Amino acid sequence: MNFMLLSSVLELDPSKELPGFSEKLQYGSTMLLLGMLAVFAVLTIIWLSLVIFKLCFQGISKEKSEASIVTPAPAVEEAIVPQSDDDEIVAVIAAAIAMAESETNGMKFKVVSFRRI
Repeated sequence: MNFMLLSSVLELDPSKELPGFSEKLQYGSTMLLLGMLAVFAVLTIIWLSLVIFKLCFQGISKEKSEASIVTPAPAVEEAIVPQSDDDEIVAVIAAAIAMAESETNGMKFKVVSFRRI
């Protein structure tokens, strides 16, 4: 890093004298400001692009919502949802756990179906 600093200031001319502390401080602060300027410029560009995307996509979503409001919805019949038995779900989960545990112990496990009469 020091070599790069010296090479840029001295331009690789050994006849020039070494820069003092004030020249090094000035060069460092210049690089700091240029770096910060570059970072904030990129952040500003990203921010502006996000704002533009937001404006574009809000317009599209508003058009879609207006189109869906204008179109009358057809009558919807209530779907018949079969009621699931919680006991059946618990039994299936318990059987799966028992089968997984029996495989680790070397035992064989067989699931048998039971029905209520």
